Amino acid sequence: MSATRRQNGAPKPSPRASPKFSTNPPLSKRRPNTSKALTTLLQPAEALLLLMYPALLLLGSLFSLLDPSARAAPYSAASQSHPPDLAPNYFALKKNVFNIWFVKVGWFWFTVAWAVWVVMGMGMMRGNRSNKTPLSQRGRIVELDDDDDEEEEEEEAKEKQKDEDQDGIFILTPQKLQSILRWLVVTFWWMLVTQWCFGPALIDRGFRLTGGQCELMRSDTARQDMGDVREFVTGAACKLAGGKWKGGHDISGHVFILVLGSASLGLEVLGAMVNDQGREAEEKQARLGKWGWGIVVGVVGMSWWMLLMTAAYFHTWFEKFTGLSTAFVGIAVVYLLPRLAPGVRDVLGVPGR
Repeated sequence: MSATRRQNGAPKPSPRASPKFSTNPPLSKRRPNTSKALTTLLQPAEALLLLMYPALLLLGSLFSLLDPSARAAPYSAASQSHPPDLAPNYFALKKNVFNIWFVKVGWFWFTVAWAVWVVMGMGMMRGNRSNKTPLSQRGRIVELDDDDDEEEEEEEAKEKQKDEDQDGIFILTPQKLQSILRWLVVTFWWMLVTQWCFGPALIDRGFRLTGGQCELMRSDTARQDMGDVREFVTGAACKLAGGKWKGGHDISGHVFILVLGSASLGLEVLGAMVNDQGREAEEKQARLGKWGWGIVVGVVGMSWWMLLMTAAYFHTWFEKFTGLSTAFVGIAVVYLLPRLAPGVRDVLGVPGR
């Protein structure tokens, strides 16, 4: 009994906190979880941009079926358009000014808009962030008792930021270099499809493989007169010789160029804007300026309009579908593959990341 009392009355030793073990690594060894963001195929804004293209093609094709004038106008499969004297609309003419000076030389306009974006709008400050004041802190000044001193300090901060922005234009940052590399890859795909693919372009090869030929090839005399050019391996050579493509499947070059160029440019701009936040996005828009935005938005907007007109008045459904699909192949390689393959991402990068 006494022993029991002694045990109950004895002072209990102070409990020692049992060590707690955490499965989380130390803060110093943790890495930012960026894999989820990088492997996400598309941001909502980017997905909406790409969905615009099949929507425009569908809308234009439906318009050609519902519009009485377009439905009543005869369509020439050989010329892939309406006869000029019976065209239902000015934009249904192949010789309309927008088709000649924009679509036919579309890659020039896309390249100009891309260059404006890279030089003026695309992360000019990134090359200077390592050794200069962060953009989020620029323009901040300590509270001063004298309002005049505060205004003077703010003006000096703005002038300093302006000078740094101007210096950043001429700095070839890794982001700019990767954007240029992406454009070169996109341009190479455009060249393979429409201009040259170790011989005839892919459009011409596909046309020939599906049974198409230049109408002059049906004449043996014409072949002999043309000498080495008698094969008419390209549409340009056929037209120069006075012939016409007939038969076979012709991928819509207009759809291909308009989709590939404007979607690539749009993904470049959207990628940077979506990933910028707050003041950084505002500064980037201000640096690009009204005329810079006019060029970029104007080229993309005109591409959408001409794509709608192409869908309404030119080519068959299947030709437009193959033009869209061929353009999306290039988009997938340049803009989607890097988000899934780290090795490709290290080379091409992802816009805005």
